[in-house]
Amino acid sequence: MATIQIKTPSPDQAIPLVKDALAMETKLTRDSLRTTDERIETLSARLSVTPEQVLAGAVPRTEDNEALLLDLEGELELRRVLQDTLRHLEQLEVCA
Repeated sequence: MATIQIKTPSPDQAIPLVKDALAMETKLTRDSLRTTDERIETLSARLSVTPEQVLAGAVPRTEDNEALLLDLEGELELRRVLQDTLRHLEQLEVCA
């Protein structure tokens, strides 16, 4: 694990700020992930497909479903990014 240093003339004030910022970013990422999961569920239900089918490219595209499939694919990619971000955030540790 790598170490990142922050130089500050007042570490007693900086450490809580950094910890709070990381906690807030983690909360926002979790909330965004929850919203994205809800959108995925809604779009999957509207299309009568599973996310796995979409990711595998097993859903036939038609004029009627193209827009919804694009939305669902975007949400699936967003979920992947948010999950990756959350994993990284949860591994961070502020050392004093």
